Amino acid sequence: MNNLIRYEVKKTLKRMDAKILMLLGLWPALLSVLVILKDDVFKIEGSTIGAFEHANYLIIIQNDIFLPLLLTVLIASISFYQEIKQKTIYFYKDIPRKNILKAKYISIYSIYFVFLILYIIMSYLFYFLAFRYHRMATGTFIAYPEEILDMIYTSAEIVLGATLYIHVGICFAMRTTTGIAIFGTTLFYMFAKIIPNFKIFKLIFPIGYKEVLDVTSHPYLFSFTVSIFSHIIRCKFKYLCN
Repeated sequence: MNNLIRYEVKKTLKRMDAKILMLLGLWPALLSVLVILKDDVFKIEGSTIGAFEHANYLIIIQNDIFLPLLLTVLIASISFYQEIKQKTIYFYKDIPRKNILKAKYISIYSIYFVFLILYIIMSYLFYFLAFRYHRMATGTFIAYPEEILDMIYTSAEIVLGATLYIHVGICFAMRTTTGIAIFGTTLFYMFAKIIPNFKIFKLIFPIGYKEVLDVTSHPYLFSFTVSIFSHIIRCKFKYLCN
């Protein structure tokens, strides 16, 4: 099974759509060039920021842009729907189809997390190589240690949300065309952004738990644990349905 997953990851990384996703991971490097050329190109509310705040801010940006997630859904569509439609998935006569689909499922997440790790690394490199000389930079790892839990919680909830959107994209990709998969995932993303504004629906998605479940001496740990648990239940249900 592990060999099959590695094979799927390597095969997917060779495709153009996966290479474009990896190139998006270098986006912080482009910002470093822009900051050097023009000092006021990078604007953040607040006085000064450290490397940790900077990386957290860039994670929020890539989530709001939504392009990396759409590319991941495109990768999933080619890996699932197109191979099923073209019947190339049946070439593995000696391997159960269930194992093949599971390997593809895990490989899609692996590709996204490779992108995310590259993106975070480039965010820190960009900060210490270029942005640290900006007037808003402290040049330190973190400027506001008292807010570290809030920032970790925000980034973690974004990653949890991304895995949910990818899961929905895979559900579409296994049964519909690429266009419908991207359109359906985009609608779900918009719905997920709107619905937490209604307090009664905050627990539907893995965001907003901090405000709803601030009931212990460690609200972040408690709410994040509940968030992960509910997220696993949702994804497990969708996975079994597929």
